[in-house]
Amino acid sequence: MRDSRAKSFEQMQPEWKKYLALFRSYPDLFIDMINPDSKRFKLFFYQRLILRIIFRYRKTYFTLTRGSSKSFLQILALMLRCIMYPEIKLAITAPQKQMAAQIAQQNIESIWSFLPLLKNECRSIRFEKDYTKLIFHNGSVLHVVANSESSRGLRANGLSVEEIIHERFDEESYNSVLLPIMANNRVAACGGEDPYELHKPITVVTTAGTKQSFAFSVLKEYLYDMAHGKSAYILGAGYELATGFGLLSLDYINDLKESPNFNPISFLREYGSIWSGSSENSLVDLETFRKARVLNHAEEKAVNDKNIEYVLAYDVARSEGNANAQSALVVIKLSPKGDGTYSKHVVNIYTFEGTHFREQALFLKQKVNDFRARILVVDANGLGQGLIDQLILEIDSNPPYEVVNDERYAKFKTSNSVPMIFAIKSQMKDTNASDIHNLFIQWMANNQVKFLESESQAKAKMKNKDIEKLAELLRPHVMTDFLQEEIMNLEYRQSGHRTEVKQVSKSIQKDRFSALEYGLFWVYLEEQRNKTLREEDIGDISSFFMGRGVKKPSR
Repeated sequence: MRDSRAKSFEQMQPEWKKYLALFRSYPDLFIDMINPDSKRFKLFFYQRLILRIIFRYRKTYFTLTRGSSKSFLQILALMLRCIMYPEIKLAITAPQKQMAAQIAQQNIESIWSFLPLLKNECRSIRFEKDYTKLIFHNGSVLHVVANSESSRGLRANGLSVEEIIHERFDEESYNSVLLPIMANNRVAACGGEDPYELHKPITVVTTAGTKQSFAFSVLKEYLYDMAHGKSAYILGAGYELATGFGLLSLDYINDLKESPNFNPISFLREYGSIWSGSSENSLVDLETFRKARVLNHAEEKAVNDKNIEYVLAYDVARSEGNANAQSALVVIKLSPKGDGTYSKHVVNIYTFEGTHFREQALFLKQKVNDFRARILVVDANGLGQGLIDQLILEIDSNPPYEVVNDERYAKFKTSNSVPMIFAIKSQMKDTNASDIHNLFIQWMANNQVKFLESESQAKAKMKNKDIEKLAELLRPHVMTDFLQEEIMNLEYRQSGHRTEVKQVSKSIQKDRFSALEYGLFWVYLEEQRNKTLREEDIGDISSFFMGRGVKKPSR
């Protein structure tokens, strides 16, 4: 019986080799051959195209929308490669190991439900909360690796990367941890390397992000290789692909487009596969901003430390009642360093939509009390003057405020007015927009401002919280995420000696950013005043000793 089977295989071996060679270039045809029910499962044209691209090019990059089965196709390609290349070791990674395990397990089980013969190829199956590993009868292995230092020393012959746009992926971890995993090529059954095999294949599947991100730099690298005839291929598609094949509801897409609660720039990225922002003349590099997001906790009131001061900075919406035009309040915490400068931490952000000036003034006075603010920096351009007109009046139990840098408001000062408002007017010499922009760019480049960590990072640390409490705690982190979106949507332009800031997409506002740079500019002016005072004090001390206490040394 055994000899009969061996003889039979020897007789069919030439045909078997032809089929294997065919399936290594046309893996979709292998799916057609083993598919038990073409009515229940059938590959779409674009899915066939993606599978063929993955098998024919060493470096592949797919920017696809939610609902386009990108993870399903990636896992399916990995499983097929494991079957067709004996003893190959393939790895999949995602921003978090648990996420990678969940993505792999869900899609593997879905694939098995459609194509049960593929499950028979597995000798060992290991599904855990943060780990997935398949060992095939031919010795191939498919497993999950972490995007962290713990993966150093691991080995694989190929890699698939899921959602490379996530903040946990950066150039350092990608190049020093993930790529070295593929140090060795697969050894074929003949005992050497297969000259027809694509060694160290890398597949990236992701939604779109920002042009300042590391993910976009990888995309550009692959595009460059593709344009120069190397073994690389990139492909992208918006929601039209998924809706055209019935994988996404067009009504659902239209609802998202019209929803005032869905960020339009996020929609373009997640459902349009459009990379946002500008890679050239970017105001701030994305990685620079991410590295500055180190603060764990937001603050809703002043801490009990007399050395700590708070600066509140407020940008007034250009048009009241416009849902996209928001007034924004940024809270900057200052800790003196001892040399006249401060550590600068953005510990909270608030926004308002279409709120009357009187209501805004009442809220601002409440926040001034909560944080025992040193100063309230207010955008006095255009509509901002109307807000200042309310703040200098006695509209509640709090005393009226005084504008400290504009003599035109001196006539409104009363005996109980508190010197609290610093008015920013972009056309004035002392607070012109170009200087404000230049300072912001300089301080961000020098890592002088710290921000709250992302919502996802904060949420991972907040356990056993009810939904309402969790939403309340995460709100400042979400606001900082939105601030990041605004900054990534800005680019600078030089006009002579003046720096101008322009929005790449007009659909996303820059209210939080404006409030932030106004507040930081006041801090800069304060540090300059402190520096001048310190120099005057040192001069007085020197004069005292040189003039009275110590004789000049004779030559």
